[in-house]
Amino acid sequence: MNIIKTIVSPACAQGACPSFHLTDEGTVLVQGAKLPANPRDSLDIPDHEEVVAIPKTVFDSPRLFPACWRGT
Repeated sequence: MNIIKTIVSPACAQGACPSFHLTDEGTVLVQGAKLPANPRDSLDIPDHEEVVAIPKTVFDSPRLFPACWRGT
């Protein structure tokens, strides 16, 4: 698997920010902050999966997510 494109919010000033990594296998890798034990423990997440938190403002960027993707 190779990353062919990385999409980062324009609000990201520097460093590791919530990101989406598109792969040559047709998948999207999501980078965000790991959830703390609570609320993660209240979710039914299998051991082989992870949940990350991404600020909603990342999805509000029309440059990253056109209106058709955002449901508006």
